[in-house]
Amino acid sequence: MAEGDARADGYPLTGGLPLGIDDLDPGTNLLVSGPAMSGKRQLVFDLLAPDATAADPIVVMTTDDPAPRIHTQFADRGVEFDPSTFRVVDASGAPGDDEADVHRVSSPADLTGMGVAFTKAVEEMGSPPRLRLGFLSISTLLQYVDAERAFSFLHVLSRRTSAAGYLGVYSIDPTTHEDRFVNVVTSIFDAAIELREEDGDREVRARGLPDVAPEWTAFPY
Repeated sequence: MAEGDARADGYPLTGGLPLGIDDLDPGTNLLVSGPAMSGKRQLVFDLLAPDATAADPIVVMTTDDPAPRIHTQFADRGVEFDPSTFRVVDASGAPGDDEADVHRVSSPADLTGMGVAFTKAVEEMGSPPRLRLGFLSISTLLQYVDAERAFSFLHVLSRRTSAAGYLGVYSIDPTTHEDRFVNVVTSIFDAAIELREEDGDREVRARGLPDVAPEWTAFPY
């Protein structure tokens, strides 16, 4: 939402974006799009945990970084790994110890397993009325499954989170895919945050958010 129009039941961003956006409506699915080293991953974490203490339960679905790296990145933000409020669906295929907040899936190719693990994570957290879902990343997913299967999976997952009133934040590196596919994937989501680098400076813009002009703005990360 634009600054000054925040709803009490929105998902606060606490300055995570330099675009005058205070919060996002429940049920919003947001695509964070940018090349490697653009600050994309940090922005995803900012949107999932904008404060040192996470305001909402979090589920991170990862197809690349294994759970220990996800833990480290959130620990640096002060997030505690209480299984009642934090879960990782680890589809990276990396081995790991049994942890109460980690649901392991054999590989990103196991889309059914990922869907089941997400459902289990939410149910074991008590099916909370609010939740922030992070998906890292669509680009890695596409190294394991074809575009049609990936699109279908993401469409179903985003519709589930939208129906539940959750906030979904997904990442993609558009430089590794054909423009046509990126456009099709982007159409799944309610809005997109795009990152780029111009003359050594990072810039950001939003597309699809009400009251936010789709203009490139300096991105401080």
